[in-house]
Amino acid sequence: MSVPEYQDHGPTQISPQLDLQNLVGKSVIITGGASGLGKAYAKSYADAGAFVTIADYDARAGEETAKELAPNAIFVKCDVREWDHQVAAFEAAIASSPHKSIDIVIANAGVVGADDLYTLEDPMQPPVKPDLRIIQINLIGTAYTAKLAMHYFRRQPLDSARDRCLILKASVAAYADQPGSPQYNISKWGARGLFRNLRRTVWREDIRVNLVAPWYVRTPILSDKIIEYLESKGVKFATVEDCAKAMLKIGSDKLINGRAFGIVPREEAPEGYMDMVHDDYQDGDFLKEWQEIVLATAQSIVDLA
Repeated sequence: MSVPEYQDHGPTQISPQLDLQNLVGKSVIITGGASGLGKAYAKSYADAGAFVTIADYDARAGEETAKELAPNAIFVKCDVREWDHQVAAFEAAIASSPHKSIDIVIANAGVVGADDLYTLEDPMQPPVKPDLRIIQINLIGTAYTAKLAMHYFRRQPLDSARDRCLILKASVAAYADQPGSPQYNISKWGARGLFRNLRRTVWREDIRVNLVAPWYVRTPILSDKIIEYLESKGVKFATVEDCAKAMLKIGSDKLINGRAFGIVPREEAPEGYMDMVHDDYQDGDFLKEWQEIVLATAQSIVDLA
């Protein structure tokens, strides 16, 4: 296995067929894998013959999911905000997987909800410190997961049976302004920023990194009231099945590196997911020249600091 330096060669072509044979025996860690989209990813990988470590805060849901997927899954209780919890999950994955490996890491854990960073209190009263739980889970937790993936991937030998695949979970909120939810916007743009940063460096360690950004999907993260409201506005939904299929595509195709995939309604793409094509600047865009200057100088600036 050898991952080349990232270059933009245009959008990834999406075909209806998936070759999942090389997922058999792979070891996959999924944070937030006990319910919602995370559970769908866990089930899809387990069904493909991979061994899945579910790292989640919800012990009841996690244990139930692992039982459903047995013997191809284990559950590790994990608060992704806690470094030691995540280390324990990675260690458990190595200890329990068939080949004592970690091949694919999906940084999926995330929450959305009331955001008091946006709350405007009486300006004549003392300021109120905001609860940054959303940023801590969605962004700090994702950064911890990425750091640990880079650490543990490098422990295992480079051979055709193994992989070093990091998949970062974002959202349409990584590409669009989302008024009223500053922490969610911050965290998802942050995940996208981490993806764009790492794709320029981790290839040197034969690690490939990709991003998945779902549109609105009917999952427990959206209440019935919210879904009803979105439907009243004519919003079309992406599907859980297509989210899982995109994850399988990335995990099973070792040639995919440095790309972001949007999970979209079938009206937008026949397979329900598509290359986002918004993470590389094109000829004529002044940002392309700026990007080339930064790529040529950024590492040296860090080394000289």
